[in-house]
Amino acid sequence: MGESSKIRPMKIVLLDNIRGVGRKFEVKNVAGGYARNHLLPHGLALLADQLTLKQIESLKKQAEQQRTRLKDKAAELIGQLDEKTVTLEARANEQGHLFQGLDRLAVAEAIKQESKVEIEPDWLELERPIKALGDYDLKIVSGPIEGKIKVTIKPQKLP
Repeated sequence: MGESSKIRPMKIVLLDNIRGVGRKFEVKNVAGGYARNHLLPHGLALLADQLTLKQIESLKKQAEQQRTRLKDKAAELIGQLDEKTVTLEARANEQGHLFQGLDRLAVAEAIKQESKVEIEPDWLELERPIKALGDYDLKIVSGPIEGKIKVTIKPQKLP
């Protein structure tokens, strides 16, 4: 067989998490064709040379610092909201069923309006939209940081 028919692995550094290949900033050996035809042209990886490896170390440090800042900010925001009560008004029928369910985004927006604290909707643990009037205890979770917030849903007053 000729030299060109052999599969030559290429050493690359991943710039993103790629299922079946590896995680961001990992150095991997992959098939040359996969690297040349998919990973490199789509900006998902770089060739793993000395300069690139030094740059990746710098990027890793920056990413770690960013994660630390975000964790500190999340702890501060969750601490401000812990054990507070937020009240929302929603249209409901006589039985107390809401015409439109309230999802994480709606609750996060109400928290922002009432408490002036902006959190990510993903931080709220809400399995399904709220569909009835009443009081709800929701967990706020961001990584290892947890808190609770009480959400009260009242009927909207019609004009």
